[in-house]
Amino acid sequence: MPRHDHPPTPACPALLRRTGAAALLAFPSGSGSGAPWYGAVPTDPLSLLGLVVVSLLVLTLVLLNQRKKRIISTKTQALAETEAGYRLLFEHSPMPLVEEELSAVRVLLDTLRAGGVGDPVAHFRTHPGDLVLCAEAARIVAANRATLALYGAGEPGLLTRLAAILPDDPGEGYAAELAALHRAGRSETRLHNRTLDGLPLLVERRAVVAAGHEQDWAKVFVTIIDLTEQERLKQQHQEFERQLEQTRRLEAIGSLAGGIAHDFNNLLSPILGRAELLQVERGEDPVVAEHSRAIVDASRRARALVRQILTFSRQVDQELVPVSLAAVVTEVLDLLRPTLPANITIDCRLPDGCPRVMADPTQLHQVVMNLAANACHAMERTGGRLRVRLEPVVLGLDDLDGRAAAPGPYLRLEVADTGCGMDAATLARIFDPYFTTRPSGRGTGLGLPLVLGIVRSCGGELRVSSEPGQGTVFRLYFPVVELTGAQTVAPLPASAPLERGSEHILLVDDEKSVADVTAAMLTRLGYRVSVRTSSHDGLEAFRSLAEQIDLVLADLNMPQMTGLQLCRELRAIRPGVRVIVCTGFSEQFDAARARAIGIQGFLNKPVVMAELARAVRSALDNPAA
Repeated sequence: MPRHDHPPTPACPALLRRTGAAALLAFPSGSGSGAPWYGAVPTDPLSLLGLVVVSLLVLTLVLLNQRKKRIISTKTQALAETEAGYRLLFEHSPMPLVEEELSAVRVLLDTLRAGGVGDPVAHFRTHPGDLVLCAEAARIVAANRATLALYGAGEPGLLTRLAAILPDDPGEGYAAELAALHRAGRSETRLHNRTLDGLPLLVERRAVVAAGHEQDWAKVFVTIIDLTEQERLKQQHQEFERQLEQTRRLEAIGSLAGGIAHDFNNLLSPILGRAELLQVERGEDPVVAEHSRAIVDASRRARALVRQILTFSRQVDQELVPVSLAAVVTEVLDLLRPTLPANITIDCRLPDGCPRVMADPTQLHQVVMNLAANACHAMERTGGRLRVRLEPVVLGLDDLDGRAAAPGPYLRLEVADTGCGMDAATLARIFDPYFTTRPSGRGTGLGLPLVLGIVRSCGGELRVSSEPGQGTVFRLYFPVVELTGAQTVAPLPASAPLERGSEHILLVDDEKSVADVTAAMLTRLGYRVSVRTSSHDGLEAFRSLAEQIDLVLADLNMPQMTGLQLCRELRAIRPGVRVIVCTGFSEQFDAARARAIGIQGFLNKPVVMAELARAVRSALDNPAA
C-alpha cells in the first residue's frame, strides 16, 4: 500500500508555543503501519483530543509552578521582613539579649547522662573541671547592644565566648542553668558574671532552647537581667538595718547604764578609795600592798567598764582635739611590747610627718590598745606577727559605698595579725555588745563596740576582714585635720605626782561611805576637811564657817537640794566661793556645763586620788568666777 506523507497540520500552533510541549508529543501515524510519528499533529479527532488534554495538563502544571514560585517569593519576602524586624528589636532592645550555640555543651551533658550521672549539679560540685569545659564549649553567636554595653565590649567580635564573662569557677548558678536546660529546655537562674575588664556582675539569665533545636542546642536564646545595682542596694539596706538594730541595742544598754551608773559608781567609790589609801598608808607591808593593788586594779576595771558602756551608748561627751595618732600608736606599743610572749613580734611602720586627727586622746589610746590586745590574743597559742601601719589616703564616694563618713583625706590605721582568724558568722557579730570569743571571765564583749563607737564619733569609718587560719585585718579611717595657729596637738595622758595643800574644804555627800573615803583621801593630801551628809547640813555649816571655807566639794545628786541648788545658795552667802561638783552619772550635767555656770571643777565617781588631788588644786589655784 503506498505511503502518503502529510505535511504538519498547524492545528494548534499557538497552543503548542504557549505550552512548550510540542517536542514532548509523539503520536502514531494514521496509516496504521504501527510506525511512530513524531513532530506532527494528528488529524484524527481522538488523537487531537488527547493532545489537547495533555497540553491542558502541562499548562496547569506550569501555572501551578508559577503560583508556587510567587507564593514562595511572597513568603520569603515576608520572612525576610520578619527577620529584619526581629533583628531590629534584638539590636535595639534595652534588655541584654544573647543567642548562644551550645551543641558541644549538649554533647557533654548527654555523655554524662550516658555515664550514669543523674544530678548534673551534684556532679559539677565534685568535678568543677567538667563545668569549666562546658563553659569553654559555649559560643555566643549574637549579642545586642545592651549586652555589649553591659559587659564592656566595644564591638560584637569581642564577645564570642561565654567563658569570657563567667568567673574562673562558674559556680553552682551556671551548673543549675545547664541542668534545667537539659531537663526542660529552659532555665531561670542567678549567677555571677564579670565584664571583659574583670568587674563583677550579678545577673539573672533566662535561657530557652529554640524550637527545632531541642536535641542539638544549636540555637539558645538568653535574656539577661543585671542585678548588680539591685544587690548592692539590698546589701546597703541590710547594712543600714544592722546598724539600726545595733543602735537600738546600744540605746537599750545606755538606758540601763544611765539608770545604774550613779549607784554603781557610788558603790565603787569607797572600794577604790580605801584600796588606794591602803596602798599609801601600808605600802611597806608586801601582803597588804599586793591585796590593795589587786583591789585598785579590779575597781578601775569596773570603773572603765561603766565608762565604756556610757561612751558607746552616747551618754557621755567627748572633747575632740587634734591628736597625733602616730604618737598614740608608739606609746601603746611601748606599753604592750614588754608583756608579749617571745613568739609574737611587732612590725610597726609609721611614716614621718603623719597628719593629725580630731579625737579624744584618751579614747584614741583605748582604740589602739584594744585592737592591739585583741590581735595578740588571737596569736597567743601559735605566735605570729602584729603588723601596725599608718598611711594617709583619700576616700571618694565610691570608696565609702554609701557609708556615713564624708569623702576627703583620711589617715588609715591598719592593725593586722597572723592569728586564728574568724569565720563569716563570727565576723558578723564582733560589734554586737557583749559578744566575745574569749573564755568566760576574760572578756566583756564591749571592746570592739566601743572601738566602733569612738571611730564613728570622730567622723571616721572602720572595716575588717578575716579568714579562718589567715588572721584578721582592721582598717580604721580618721578624718585628717589641718592645724591652724590656734590649734595645738593634744598631749597624751601622763601620770604626775600627787598635788597637796592645806586649805579648808567643806565636803557634802549624802552617801556616808563615799563621804568618809573622800574625806580620808583629802586629809591624806594635807587638807582640813569638814564633812556633811545632807545638803541642808552643808548649807548650815557654810553659814557658820563661810569665811573659813576655801572650797566646797558637793555631790550633784542629793535629795531635798541638789548640788547645783546648794551652789546657788552658797554663792548667795559668799559670791566668790569655789565649788567642785562630783557625781556618779548625770545626763544633764558635765564638765563643760559646769564651767559655763562658773563651777571650778567636775569629777566623775568613783574618784581616784590623783584625779581628786589635781581637781582640788586646780580649783583652789585658779581665780573664782
